[in-house]
Amino acid sequence: MTEESLVDELRTVAAGQDDEIAALLESAADRIREQQGRLQTLETELEETNEGMVALTLELQEAEERYRSLFETAVEGIYKTTPDGSRYVMANASMAAVLGYDTPESLQRSVDDVATDVFVDTERYEEYRTRLSENDEIESFEYRVRRRDGEVRWVADNARRLYDDGAPAGYRGGVIDITELKAYEDRLQRRNEELEALNRVLRHDIQNDMQVVRGSAEYLLDRVEPDERDVVAKIHDTSDHVIGLTENARTFIETLEGAAEPDLEPTPVRDLLLAELDRQRDTTDASFELTTTVPSVDVTANQLLSSVFRNLMTNAVNHNDSNNPRVKLSTTLAEDHVEIRVADNGPGVPDERKDDIFGKGAQSVASEGTGIGLYLVNQLVENYNGEVWVEDRAGGGSGAVFVLRIPLA
Repeated sequence: MTEESLVDELRTVAAGQDDEIAALLESAADRIREQQGRLQTLETELEETNEGMVALTLELQEAEERYRSLFETAVEGIYKTTPDGSRYVMANASMAAVLGYDTPESLQRSVDDVATDVFVDTERYEEYRTRLSENDEIESFEYRVRRRDGEVRWVADNARRLYDDGAPAGYRGGVIDITELKAYEDRLQRRNEELEALNRVLRHDIQNDMQVVRGSAEYLLDRVEPDERDVVAKIHDTSDHVIGLTENARTFIETLEGAAEPDLEPTPVRDLLLAELDRQRDTTDASFELTTTVPSVDVTANQLLSSVFRNLMTNAVNHNDSNNPRVKLSTTLAEDHVEIRVADNGPGVPDERKDDIFGKGAQSVASEGTGIGLYLVNQLVENYNGEVWVEDRAGGGSGAVFVLRIPLA
């Protein structure tokens, strides 16, 4: 008999009884109906809860599948160790590949002691454990590992210490193979050492010797016979050329040796530009004209800015095929930068080479130079967060205009 039928039956029986019994039967019927309503509400809630649990279970299953997929296909080698860190209890395919194993299972079976089977340097393993014990995590921790075939590789590890109810439960980490990066760093260190040695030679030997040659040529110019002065003058000019090359090479090496972020400071553009202009007028036969007033402002640079000015002016002369080389300089002050323009009356720069000439080793067909000059200019200007480019001269005349833009300090 259903609850509804029972309620109806009770009410039918109550109709034939005296008032007291009828009241009791009616009360029982009401209580049954009330409980029936509560049971229906509870049933509905249980059904909704059950549906929610089913949906949540499906979501958890999907999340687990996604995690397992990410874990198994991750490029990063992922692992988890025993509480004491001596063995791997979990690893993905990338971790197995880093250590030279075909499958994660073979890695876990084969490694009996991470300290000796994986780490090349035992003291590095001890440092790995110490840091995790003290800080609970490490980032970019570098160490050498020994692969299954005996090959030694470098890895960087981001790991953290795991806990279970407050007790240490092992380590979980992710490693990437950085062997090629370490090899590059070693080559870079050797190159820097070689550059420093070359810099010392340029600074102390070649340049000093050429200064002696140049001084001797100056001394002889007024003391030799007129028909011999051309030879002495050539020695003098060649000495200047070699000294200029050593200065460029030295500046170039110092730029390469410098840190990724060069030391920049407020630098007086007027002082450096005018000093280099005077030097060019003293050492070349070209005509130099300053068509504007140089503003007395500081730019964000360093003393190597003088090398930028020197190379732009020297380039304007050395690549000029005119019988009367002329170089015009002008400056423009803007709100956040100063612009210096170096214009010459040479052959100009073809459009297809306007970008290439600032590349390493770039030089014109007729050039006998090293190609360092404009490349050095570009490198230094980039360090200053500035810009340099070449344009055609306005009005269609021959020649090129090198434009330098440097931020104000």
